[in-house]
Amino acid sequence: MLFMAIKPESQFIKSVHAHLGYSVYSMKNHNEFVSGVPDVWYSGGCRDLWVEYKYSPVTFFRKSATPELSNQQLLWIRGRQEEGRNVWAILGYKKGGIIFRTWQEMVAGIDPIDVPARTLSRQELTTTIVRFVHGLTEIP
Repeated sequence: MLFMAIKPESQFIKSVHAHLGYSVYSMKNHNEFVSGVPDVWYSGGCRDLWVEYKYSPVTFFRKSATPELSNQQLLWIRGRQEEGRNVWAILGYKKGGIIFRTWQEMVAGIDPIDVPARTLSRQELTTTIVRFVHGLTEIP
């Protein structure tokens, strides 16, 4: 039997989903023929959310922290956000994850000094997603 190592990004997504529960539907996306579509689509009682996950092995950001999205991903995200859809990027790393809610922020990144305040634990990331798709938080 052949075993393949799970990539760090997939491990991170799995660790966030471990706290998800049954109140939110999630669908992992993978399409070799359509590039740019985010990794996961979430559906709750009030709204949908698309999330592109990235993982960084870095534990300390010297320059701005960015999810380093491809051009296709940025185009897809920008197009859907301009249509009024909810699309985030989450940059995961050892200490937790950072949510980027606009494509402008995804490109510009955040200052390293703001990383600790913006970092959420995996449980907090899950809670933020659940609360958002169920309409328990405002749309940013």
